Amino acid sequence: MQFNFAIIGGGLTATAMLYRMVQLVRQKTRQDRLDPAKIGIQIYEKQDTFGPGFPHSDRFVLPFHITNMCAADMGILHGDPGDFQNWVDQNSERLNSRYPGFRDTCFGPDPTGQVCNHYPRAIMGEYLKTRFKEALHMARALGLAVGLYPGREVIDLKPYGDRISLSIKTLGTGVVFSSDADRVLLATGHWFENDERDRYFASPWPAEKLLSSIPRGAEVAVIGTSLSAIETLLTLTSDGKFSRAQTGELQFTPAEGSRRFCIYSRRGLIPKVRGKMGERRNRFLNREKLDRLLAENRGKLTLEAVFNLLNSDLEEAYGRPIDWQEVINPTGNPDDLLQGYLEDAVNGDGPHGEIIWQTVLHQTFDMVREIYLNLTLEDRKRFDKHYTSVFFTHAATQPSVNAEKLLALMRTGIVQVVKLGQDYRLVQNQETQGFDFIYRDMQGKWKKDIYQYVVNARGQKRSLEKNPSVLAANLIQSGTVQIKEVKSVGSLVGADLGVASGSAAAVDSYNTGSIWIDPATHRVKQVGPDGTITTSNAIYAVGAMTRGQIINASMVSGIVEATSRIADDLIKDLV
Repeated sequence: MQFNFAIIGGGLTATAMLYRMVQLVRQKTRQDRLDPAKIGIQIYEKQDTFGPGFPHSDRFVLPFHITNMCAADMGILHGDPGDFQNWVDQNSERLNSRYPGFRDTCFGPDPTGQVCNHYPRAIMGEYLKTRFKEALHMARALGLAVGLYPGREVIDLKPYGDRISLSIKTLGTGVVFSSDADRVLLATGHWFENDERDRYFASPWPAEKLLSSIPRGAEVAVIGTSLSAIETLLTLTSDGKFSRAQTGELQFTPAEGSRRFCIYSRRGLIPKVRGKMGERRNRFLNREKLDRLLAENRGKLTLEAVFNLLNSDLEEAYGRPIDWQEVINPTGNPDDLLQGYLEDAVNGDGPHGEIIWQTVLHQTFDMVREIYLNLTLEDRKRFDKHYTSVFFTHAATQPSVNAEKLLALMRTGIVQVVKLGQDYRLVQNQETQGFDFIYRDMQGKWKKDIYQYVVNARGQKRSLEKNPSVLAANLIQSGTVQIKEVKSVGSLVGADLGVASGSAAAVDSYNTGSIWIDPATHRVKQVGPDGTITTSNAIYAVGAMTRGQIINASMVSGIVEATSRIADDLIKDLV
């Protein structure tokens, strides 16, 4: 009898999943422990292309939209993060014919002396297409059947016995059919809310649509100051021209009748700029100290304990106390702050031209998933409410070329940054058909700004309940997935607790908004009618829909780790 594994979504996650699965099947086949002819993989994708997904598809992005992470960290093969960079090097001539001058336009001068290349997102898309096709070829050479279903949308999953029944809609005709699988991976990627308000854009993608829908000369409000907001500005100013002055400073010449922008966020935090990493190794927030802390506290961490380790490393490295209030709420004009970030990226703030805080923080990236998972639920709530923005502005840094472009736009006077604070409202004005931003200014006085066009560049909503797909609604309504995480007080992460209903005093819960999973295997977890916590034997989830629990869920490294865990779990069941 054939074992069927269904993957819902055909983007980066599906590519990493398929490649790793085929690698392990090939390994076990050579050991005569597995017959690949008895395994079938089905991949369902709403688009007609497999590999890129929306963030790296040339249908959604433009050539100047570049990856924010270093190419050397974006490989999707298990144990080989440099695979993407190596692939670009091997295919440089071919890529340059399709994306002329892509190296020069992406980087400009590299003052750090370290290789950290940021390529057009569409080039990452080409890489993903290549690796997907390779995995497909390897699978078929093994005799492993892989069925591809483009233009299909899975709209429901229904467990029965040990299997799952999938309801699948053919998007071209509307015809719905069903298929069965032994295991299913939810890998649908990012989503955006449905909002039909005229001149309100729930997402800056596809970029071409945004560009054609907002006329020149328009006053545009952009919600968010994150990396997506910067890409929104680059899209809507692409009719102008960037050039370097003789001093080396990047300047911007707006087109006639250029659009003008205000970017709003609660804190007005602009992402830091990546600079040079130093050689210093953490003495406090490192693997040895983390393991000791976990052992001493039975697998539980507090924000205070982790913060103290981080603070100790930073204070030792800088030789002075850290002004955390300035870190959390930086003072000064946004353009002055951004200029400072750029100067740090070029010159560093350490003795060898490195950025010290970046050097310290970067060493925690392979531990950040574990740290976040082992925080008490109460401390995770605190972190999410007060510190998430600060963490990601430092962890998800922007390429220096994008920072230079943003600074040039700000100095031209067509972009301003406004801090909304926590108490603000966005209201559609029925009389003007515009949008009113109502907030308190820096002096605490109420203020109202009016815009005819609004672009929401904050990314997807945190809660899966805001996902407009039929599948998400059906999964939540049926209880197949749960968006509230439950722990027994004093329990270890990932344990099946068997907590009886009515024992509320013995449990702690957190409505993360994302699918609750067992982080060791990425199997979906649930609380049954009798209050017993169970782990699904058939459904896995990974990526954006788990990011309320897995802090690096949307990062390439996080996706590679997750799909590797799932592949290991599947193979364990098969051999």
